[in-house]
Amino acid sequence: MGESRALRRAGWAGAASIVLLVAGVVLGYLVGVDEPGMSDAAILERLNDDARQAAAGFAPPVLAAGVAMLLWFATGLRWVLDRLSGGDPLAHAIVPAAAMFGGLIITGVSLDVGSAFAAWSDEFTADPDTVRALGMSGQVLALTGLIGCGVLVAVTTRIAQQAGALPSWAVWVSYAVAVLCLTGFWSGGMASVVFALWLIGAVIGVLRAARRRSPAPPIPS
Repeated sequence: MGESRALRRAGWAGAASIVLLVAGVVLGYLVGVDEPGMSDAAILERLNDDARQAAAGFAPPVLAAGVAMLLWFATGLRWVLDRLSGGDPLAHAIVPAAAMFGGLIITGVSLDVGSAFAAWSDEFTADPDTVRALGMSGQVLALTGLIGCGVLVAVTTRIAQQAGALPSWAVWVSYAVAVLCLTGFWSGGMASVVFALWLIGAVIGVLRAARRRSPAPPIPS
């Protein structure tokens, strides 16, 4: 019963991570600069908008909570993969891969919103070129973090394939998701969306595994 409850909680943590990560990225985007061709006037308007600054201030803590939930989910997913594979060492890559993604996305978004935080203090005069450089640096870091997502997807798919736990179509779709994440820098936001959809499927898989671990109710005599 304890294992079933722990798995169920890990599954719901994964669901919460999707919501929190999306919310954190959206909040950061309110003041972020992800297009180097954005005009100077548009950049300064975004940075000096009090409402945008206040909303963006929630981006780092929301993202941090999302990453924490993702790591919780990753521990549950690793447990499921350990049972499927009989202890394949490949499953050990799951949690570090999730941590890599989480660390880089938090760093990337923090760089993107850092100028807005500085402008909020009224002691910093934003330079549009500096803001562009920080924004693009943040975008590069965040997209590089998708490599961790690619590893997470590939490892999960490989172990599930060897255990015969997935139909053939799901295996090949998952491998396609892994490739897209590994090349996420060139695919832009598409890889992020596809990974989020895959993660929803993984959450459902962990919750089903938790249900299978639940003991059957006793039959009354």
